[in-house]
Amino acid sequence: MDKEERVDVRGDGRIILYKREGLKKPKWQARIRVPNATGYKVVTTKTADLNEARVFAANLYEKLYFDVKAGGTLSSKTFKQTFEEWVKSLNTQGHTRQGGSWDDTIARVKSYALGYFGQKRMSDLKPIDFSDYWLWRKTNYSKKPPSNGTLKRERTCLMPLLKFAKKRGYLTEIPDMEAPQAKTQRRSTFTDDEWKTLYTKARAWVKEAEKLATWRDRFIAQQYFLVLANTGLRVGEIRNLRWSDLRMMTIDDSKQMVAWVKGKTGAREVVFQPGADAFIRRIYDMRLKEVEGEVPKDSAVFCHIDGSAIQSFKKSFQSLMTYAEIPIVRNGMARTIYSLRHFYATKRLESETSPFLLAKQMGTSVEMLEKFYGQTSVNATTAKSVSKGNQKAGSNNNSDYPFD
Repeated sequence: MDKEERVDVRGDGRIILYKREGLKKPKWQARIRVPNATGYKVVTTKTADLNEARVFAANLYEKLYFDVKAGGTLSSKTFKQTFEEWVKSLNTQGHTRQGGSWDDTIARVKSYALGYFGQKRMSDLKPIDFSDYWLWRKTNYSKKPPSNGTLKRERTCLMPLLKFAKKRGYLTEIPDMEAPQAKTQRRSTFTDDEWKTLYTKARAWVKEAEKLATWRDRFIAQQYFLVLANTGLRVGEIRNLRWSDLRMMTIDDSKQMVAWVKGKTGAREVVFQPGADAFIRRIYDMRLKEVEGEVPKDSAVFCHIDGSAIQSFKKSFQSLMTYAEIPIVRNGMARTIYSLRHFYATKRLESETSPFLLAKQMGTSVEMLEKFYGQTSVNATTAKSVSKGNQKAGSNNNSDYPFD
């Protein structure tokens, strides 16, 4: 680099202007160092005029100087840049500390916060920015206004990103981003009478479609809903369920099905209620006819006819609820597919199942037992405890299945 292509603006090495070699019409680049800050800032001045470049660099120096004095950093990046780096880092990391997936966390940050904070520098983030964000979120949503609980979950998902930014030096301190307080309320579920009506009406709902193209969809959905209510599985966990994840185990001289699942809280084994294996066997029998041969062990249990996993049963759930004349909203709470998981939890607790064992079975946590929470591998004692007082599931002792 020739001497005339490098200029020390202040004479102290804090503002250096230079031009890149090998370019036909190079513009001045600025490399800026600020007292009490590590590293330096390199930017283009976007001009080939030296005087203009001097003014640009001097103004930027003053801004950075006061930013650092106020607690900022030279290496801070925008929220969007940090988000992209964070996602790449998670892809190499693979899973959470508990062995779960980062997908939901990334999706929640991407849905709203990324667009809102996108071009804002991480070092400029202050508590007031998050206070404004929560107010903005109350009136900006895709389907329905977010509850305080939803906003608290968003805050939880934002925290790993901010910790990543601090570790990379883009933040000196994580700003207080207190979200609105969530109101404690019971989860939406079903009464015993509603559940009896639901699984009874489901038979007629499926039969109604016997001569229609929707029969298969309804048949698969029926088994899906019954399995959820008899296992407490999450939607994401059951979506990824493969035939190779299933096995049978003996409990008090009878057999019960056990599934190996991996969700947001890590991998664990889940025991089915007694007789609930019948729902899985119905699907297996149907798949044997569809594939006209052996069902691939690594294929999805709840799948389309081509073997690809069914992503959503939401429309089927709403259709069945309408058919069974069960209101979607009860006591101000909307019932969703997750209500089947809540129903399972309610019935287990009513049967005096140990909350700790139930938390392990469902891959969740009980606040007062959180320090004892760990990965579960089902044994006969656990399976017996979470299976007592079972809701009627049906039975099938046929042993001609790969999971027996």
